[in-house]
Order: sequence, then C-alpha cells, then structure tokens
Amino acid sequence: MRAIAAVMLVLVLLVGGKGVGAQATGAAGSPYADATNRDAIAVIIGNQRYAKGIPEVRYAANDAAAMKRFVIDVLGYRDGNVIELIDASQAEMYAVFGNAQDHRGKLWSWVRSGRSDILVFYSGHGVPGLRDKRGYLLPVDADPATPEINGYPLDLLVKNLSAIEAVSTTVLLDACFSGNSAAGWLVRSASPVYVKTVPPAPSRGLTLITAAAGDQVASWDEAARLGLFTRHLLDAMNGAADRGRDGNQDGQVTLGEVERYLDDEMTYAARRQFRRVQQASVSGDPKTVLVAALPKAPASRERAKPAPHSVVTPPPLAASSLYDPPGTDRAKALAFVDRHRIAVQKAIRLYYRENGSAWDHKPIAASLDFAERIAWFRDMDLVAVHDDSLDLRVGYAWEGNGRDGDAVAKFRIAITPDKLSVAKMWR
Repeated sequence: MRAIAAVMLVLVLLVGGKGVGAQATGAAGSPYADATNRDAIAVIIGNQRYAKGIPEVRYAANDAAAMKRFVIDVLGYRDGNVIELIDASQAEMYAVFGNAQDHRGKLWSWVRSGRSDILVFYSGHGVPGLRDKRGYLLPVDADPATPEINGYPLDLLVKNLSAIEAVSTTVLLDACFSGNSAAGWLVRSASPVYVKTVPPAPSRGLTLITAAAGDQVASWDEAARLGLFTRHLLDAMNGAADRGRDGNQDGQVTLGEVERYLDDEMTYAARRQFRRVQQASVSGDPKTVLVAALPKAPASRERAKPAPHSVVTPPPLAASSLYDPPGTDRAKALAFVDRHRIAVQKAIRLYYRENGSAWDHKPIAASLDFAERIAWFRDMDLVAVHDDSLDLRVGYAWEGNGRDGDAVAKFRIAITPDKLSVAKMWR
C-alpha cells in the first residue's frame, strides 16, 4: 500500500558474501551498462483490485510495471526471467513462493543454484494478524480480518527465500501492516493501531528500509501515478542518490546514499504536498551497494537540450557494427533476438509511443503524452526471418488515456549495423 501503504521493506539476504551490487549490471541495448544478468530471476506482484469491498491500492499495477522496467533496464534481468502477477490470489502466491512445508515453488524451480540473483517486489495491502501479531501480505481474494487463514506470512516469505541457493536475494515490499489505509481501517473488528506486528527475525547481511513509521501514512504521487515512496526510491536507485548533493558520484548507489536521498527528498515532498510526516527508516551497512552500474546519463523522459549557441557534435562512428543481421538462418535469428532483446523492446516502445495516436481510443488524434504506450512485455516469438529484418509476434500490456489492457501485435524489426528500428506493425 502507499497512501494505504505505510511500510516498505528492502530485505537483502546475502549468500556467499556477495551484495546487491553483484547483480546490478545494466542491459545490452539500453542507455545503461552493456552487460546483462542472464541468470537473475525477479518476482513482481501488483495487488491493486481487491474483492469484498476492500479499497484498492490505486497505483499498485503502475508500481509493478515501473519496477519491472527497472530490473530489466538497470539491473539487466531478462524479460523472460520475470514472474509477474497482477492481482495475485493466495493460491498464486503459494505456487510461486512455496508454503510452510515446502519452499520449492515456481521461483525455486527457476533459480540456477549459486548463479542466480533474486529480486522480489510486492505492491499491495498488508495486514496484521490479530491473534499471532505477525505481518501478512494480503492476496486479492483474502479477508483482512483472518490473514492467519488466507494471507501470506511475511516471515514465511523471508524463510522460504532464504532456503533458495541464490547469489543474493533482494525483497522490496510496499505494504503496511497496521491494517490502516487512506480509505479507512481494513480490519473493522479491532483498532489495529494497537497491534504491533512481529518483524521477521534478523539475519546476517540483512538490509531493512522502512518507508514510514507505524503511525504514519505513505502518500501517493498523483502526477507520477506511483506511490510517493516508490517514486523516490526508483529515482534514488536510478542514480539520483549518487549524483545528488549527498552522493559521492562514483557511479554506484549505496544504502547510505539512498537513506540520505529519501530523508531529503521524500520526507520533504510528503510534508510540502500533504502536510504529512513520512520518515524513512534504514538499517544495515551504509556501504552496501544496491546498484553497481548506473545509467550513463540521468534517466529522464525529456531529452537533454543543448546549451544556447552550442554546437552539438555527433559521436564518432563505432569501429565495428553493433548489429550483424542474422540473414535467413532461424537459429541465428533466435540467438540475435535473445542477445539484443532489450534493444528490440526499446525500438518497439519508441515506435509504439510515436505512433500511439493511430490506435488511441479518443475520437481525435491524441497528443504524445496521452497516446497509448507499452507498459510491459509479456512474450516475444519469432515469426519470420528476412535478409535485413525479423518479424516478431509480441504480447504486451498497454496503457494510455486513462485506460489499459492487453494486446498482441506483429512487429517487423529492421536491422542496420548501428540501429534497430520498427519498419511495420500490424495486429
């Protein structure tokens, strides 16, 4: 939860002495570092729409989409290695993370022992157990009054993840455990403000970041359509914490830099916008590296503008080609798509964004800001191979003009030595 969510936990469970920085390499074809983290696995959950009259977590799906883009574009995770659940039920959560008897769920089966990094992100409601004082993640089909029966225990999540032989495990939970929300109490039979949940037992190498104290409310950033804390956390981990006045500008993001950035930016934003106290709490080694390879330039939706009267000099041509057309060999084409997946997705996003008014749902051509755009990719299949292009069938989630949905389309990817672009799209 955000204005709903009062607690954000970042649990970094280190195995074999490696920190989060070991996983934080950028993706090929992106504006970030060139390496990919091919064996890393992410689980991203956005629980937004709840049953039984439970208030929704307004931007949970947006938070999940933003985090997915972050782990792919910045941390270098492969799109095919992301387990994504939107409005997850209890059964789906147990299927992924396992239960109290067996930790070997879907996540365990995807991990390469001793080679994979794990990142888990959850955005949604959390509630306290009124009887056992444990914190629970709330599936969309659960009753907040009986989480002991139909919730997912936070300490069980940590226990099961710890049993997986990963290189490192990072857990991001945007959820409160007081039972309160911006729309009122989730648990109506008692006043959960007096229920103090028992946090997971600390373990070696654990880093904990809390977005707000138990009596505070985490806010929404209406302009960004994200949680205020999530928005600032992503800004920090995208490099603002390192490049800001409290960072050392060494190209990495540490826990200490994130803490100082949140104390400065998020706390001030909550006070100025909502006249609300929201103070992040951080425990762990301030030197812990959360992101080891930052974007080469500040992440921004706007292109940087040259200074007045300046002359923009184009970069020199590369000594060798970035992209070698695979020809009509299907095996080579499949390898090409796998190797340049991020660059292909970037080309598709750009084409879709620039041509969004062609399939926008408004009766007149939409402005670029409101045209449809791809939120995230679901799958990508090779359909045909040509001498200098590939045809791909792509499943994706789209959003725009206040609407969203799922779609499947075909894209022809034109290949030149220094560029990938979309030559044609059809549905």
